[in-house]
Amino acid sequence: RNPNPGEKILSVRRFNLTEPSGAKSLLPENISFDLHAGEILGIAGLQGSGKSELFNGLFGTYGRIDTAEIHLDGNPFSVHSPIHSIQNGLVLLTNDRKRTGLVPNMSVVHNTSLAALKALSPNGWLKLRLEEEEAKKDILAFDIKVSSPAQDVQTLSGGNQQKVVLAKWLRTQPKVLLLDEPTIGVDVGAKHEIYELMNRWTAMGMGILLITSELPELLAMSDRIIVLHRGRISAEFERDRATQENIIQAAMGEGRSH
Repeated sequence: RNPNPGEKILSVRRFNLTEPSGAKSLLPENISFDLHAGEILGIAGLQGSGKSELFNGLFGTYGRIDTAEIHLDGNPFSVHSPIHSIQNGLVLLTNDRKRTGLVPNMSVVHNTSLAALKALSPNGWLKLRLEEEEAKKDILAFDIKVSSPAQDVQTLSGGNQQKVVLAKWLRTQPKVLLLDEPTIGVDVGAKHEIYELMNRWTAMGMGILLITSELPELLAMSDRIIVLHRGRISAEFERDRATQENIIQAAMGEGRSH
């Protein structure tokens, strides 16, 4: 992991969510944190602690949020919509790729280009040959196992589907990646490939916010970890202070540690 993260790439102050539709958990309340270029910041917490709602709120899934003070890559950033976030370099890998990450009955080519159609469509016309060429580059870069770029994405293994979603987002050249359970439902080999990709991206200066329900994975990949309890930050741990025991204690609201 990168021992020397760079400048602040995302700064969030007093982030609150109030009654977004579809939320099944306690909502993030008065959340403040900084993420640095080249850093993986882990987000821990029990199920229902508001982790995924925090990510969706920052991404604009719930619409405009006016109360928080947010800076992205040194510039003021306000939450408007997913499109606005993507245009400003902030993207979200959701924890349910089949429902919200992929279009299952579309090809690998079309799925990898979904978030970057504008770049492939000069004058409003999609250049199909360019789209296929870019997809072939993604298939090589992400080592996606396919018989052809035209293969339906739903026929791929879970790990290869997840790499298609990651390729889709990397096509937008993001500054900040919100990764919600990036290794869920993938085999051990694909997990390690995804870890290598994450380390490669932070080495390039991207910042990553990481949610994973696997504590050993969170501890191994994160440079720092903040813990949510009932929608609020209950603790923050530097890498050398983080253990499964103190993260679980903080997630249950037992004391504050840093």
